[in-house]
Amino acid sequence: MDEQLLSGRSDDELSSHREKEPILSTAFVVAAWIVIAVLACLALLVVSVLAWGLFMLLTTRLPVFSVTVDVFSGLEDRVPRAFNLTLGIDNVGGEYDVCVGGEAVVLYGDVPLAVGRVEELCVPRKGAADLAVVAASGGVGVPKALAELMAGEKRADGAVHAEVRVISAKHRRLLSCTAALDKGPARPYPCKKSIMDDESDGVRRDGSG
Repeated sequence: MDEQLLSGRSDDELSSHREKEPILSTAFVVAAWIVIAVLACLALLVVSVLAWGLFMLLTTRLPVFSVTVDVFSGLEDRVPRAFNLTLGIDNVGGEYDVCVGGEAVVLYGDVPLAVGRVEELCVPRKGAADLAVVAASGGVGVPKALAELMAGEKRADGAVHAEVRVISAKHRRLLSCTAALDKGPARPYPCKKSIMDDESDGVRRDGSG
């Protein structure tokens, strides 16, 4: 009789276990589909973000700055120096307004040759503009030692290469452009952009002395 009771109990437990198997299997399948759906949504989100980033990269271009030395004088004679410059701002591929304003300094060997005022100008997104700048020494001509360095570079390279810095402290923007000073046709030279961390006059690099 004990054997029958044990046998009957085992059959009941086996039957109950068999009844629970489909429920557990269904729950597992549902959970698996939920996990797959979540992963698919995450993958779609990642692909969408990457696609948008690629689209913005291909369609958006940072502002491009350039400087053209239209006319210059006073480099060879001991007379005041003067530079007629054109600051070009290409914001055609930009997504925000670009502003400049402050002063321009023409340097040779980190020695200032002339200084001029840069008018306030904001170029709207998708726009472009040219800004005329006049820089002058307001004093005597090039010092003899500096004139000799210029003459040596001109003999070696055929031109004197000066740096034009456009300092827009109000807009925390500093442009550095290397331009050839020669008698050839005037052409634009690209500028490197950097952010001004302080209100330095821009002649001291990184605000140092």
